[in-house]
Amino acid sequence: MEKLGIGRTQLLKMPRDILEPLMNGRVTPLIMTRYKAENGKVISMPMKLQLVRDESGTVNLMTYQVRKEMERGQVRLSNKEAEKLKEGGVLRKELRTDGIRKMKYIQLDRETNSLMIREAASIRISDRLRNVEKLKDIELGTNQKQAVMEGKPVELSVGDQKVTVGVDLREPHGFKVVNGDMNEWERQMKIKYDHEHEGFMGYVLTDENRWEYQKVVEHLSHKEEKTSLKKEEKRSSGLKL
Repeated sequence: MEKLGIGRTQLLKMPRDILEPLMNGRVTPLIMTRYKAENGKVISMPMKLQLVRDESGTVNLMTYQVRKEMERGQVRLSNKEAEKLKEGGVLRKELRTDGIRKMKYIQLDRETNSLMIREAASIRISDRLRNVEKLKDIELGTNQKQAVMEGKPVELSVGDQKVTVGVDLREPHGFKVVNGDMNEWERQMKIKYDHEHEGFMGYVLTDENRWEYQKVVEHLSHKEEKTSLKKEEKRSSGLKL
């Protein structure tokens, strides 16, 4: 994290709404980081952070930087696979890492256009499903379990209630249980944290960047005012006299 300009002191001073998701293994809202390149140049870059455990239990820092288009260089994707990710789906695909082929889950963070990639074995889907069966007092069918393994959400009936379960790499364990049907699952998958908490994108960690932080805040405030003005103009222009 120090490579991103985040030392121990700066980390502990982070706002609660950034620090808590980070420490709990969830994806943070956008923050402005400062990365020192090999040529010595310092680059400011907005990105999201996430701490995840791999199959061996080692904690890794994942970074999801803002891109103009969906990231394609890291993983070879067919057009069909890319379209599935853009629509909010999750892929289960075998990838080669350090010469070893492993099954992994891939999901698109649509606010940054970066790919979230996690080893399938680290999510322990079978254990997650057994826990759901115990908690909800239900038994999943073979086809339902296979669907979840493949990265598809599955809707379950618990008495007169609906529960939907599936892979979501934004969550600490890469698995999510939603109290609701498939529509509720899709609604939650489309929630844009940063649109509700725009101020965090301007969070800068050092005193040297105080001016930069202020400029970002001013930009966001101006953007919000313009959006409100456009909405008001649109309403006004729609009046019939």
